[in-house]
Amino acid sequence: MDSSYEITVGSKYLIRSAEDEDTIGVFAGYSMIGSESALVIRMDGGRIRFFMVSQITYMDLLEPSGDEDRSKKKPEPFYG
Repeated sequence: MDSSYEITVGSKYLIRSAEDEDTIGVFAGYSMIGSESALVIRMDGGRIRFFMVSQITYMDLLEPSGDEDRSKKKPEPFYG
């Protein structure tokens, strides 16, 4: 699979959720909320936000991480 289509740790994204709210932040990893998968985003100011994968309408890549070694690693679950 082409790695340019993977969500990579350290990259900055704009995320549109089901409530039509836009959030901009840096992808920190994956987590679980109950039995559902979530993306963990670190926002400006250090706030951590969890997005249920099923609630994401779309994501725009704003800035790639720029760290080739980091982007090749599989993200580990985030436990906060």
